[in-house]
Amino acid sequence: MFKCHHIIVLLDQSEESVVAVEKAAILARKTGSRLTLFTSGYDGALNNLQHLAENARDSYLSRLLNGLDSLAEIARAQDIVVRTEAVWDKHAGTALLNYIEGNSVDLVVKATHHQNVIQRTFFSQTDWELIRHCPVPLLLTKGTAWHPYMTVTAAVDPVRSNDKPSFLDDHIIQCGLDLAEKLDAQLQLLHVYDPTPLMIYLDQPAINSTDIGEEIRQQHLDALASLAANKGIATNLAKLEMGSPVQVIPDHLYENDVDIVIMGAVSRSGFERWLLGHTAEKVLDRITVDILIAK
Repeated sequence: MFKCHHIIVLLDQSEESVVAVEKAAILARKTGSRLTLFTSGYDGALNNLQHLAENARDSYLSRLLNGLDSLAEIARAQDIVVRTEAVWDKHAGTALLNYIEGNSVDLVVKATHHQNVIQRTFFSQTDWELIRHCPVPLLLTKGTAWHPYMTVTAAVDPVRSNDKPSFLDDHIIQCGLDLAEKLDAQLQLLHVYDPTPLMIYLDQPAINSTDIGEEIRQQHLDALASLAANKGIATNLAKLEMGSPVQVIPDHLYENDVDIVIMGAVSRSGFERWLLGHTAEKVLDRITVDILIAK
């Protein structure tokens, strides 16, 4: 499910991307993948140089490639095959998507910036474009290095109270198993449920809310245990948490020193975009760890 023969790193000139390249190099080394460092650039003033415009653009892209070569040495020092690609385009996300259309790519890696002061991740327009349109798995990396012994968490919803297909959990977990095997990491499952809307609806004098709450918890616990057992995952590695996913998922990942969280996305019929769901998209900008979006 998580095959890796060609990894591409999108380098945004406004982001610090050294750690993203280091992580892509780790993945490339452990999977035997080749690596491409990709960037785009554009300067409207160069288009006004008439007959000199083409030479000016070539010179501009040449400088971008020189910058990529210095980053490529991080991976080449580990005997990884690396090539660099710079294209003339003002929109980095569009440029990369066009490149993917004509090339076989298995994983896109891109750095994002987490602002710890306000506990938010700054997702650029390019980030959201890739989240919604990139047709292959997308790894959004933060500035912290991975632990020597890594933990990968698959965010699942076995009760499917949200609008998502049943096969998505299977896909997320298989990606997690494959990734954990390649990285010698431990895979955990995380399911967060919020009983608040139902409990408010059932808040009547004749109803024992304690019993109802325990019944709801048991339903989610049983569903999670069944999912873990079907995938050969130990019960102690399947974590059930109660509360708002927007708050609880990021807190759980941070408190448990998780390195990568896997979230799933499905194609929205009729549109060239991938859908995570309204709640998942709100969760994304509070997550402090690396995010793998499994398409």
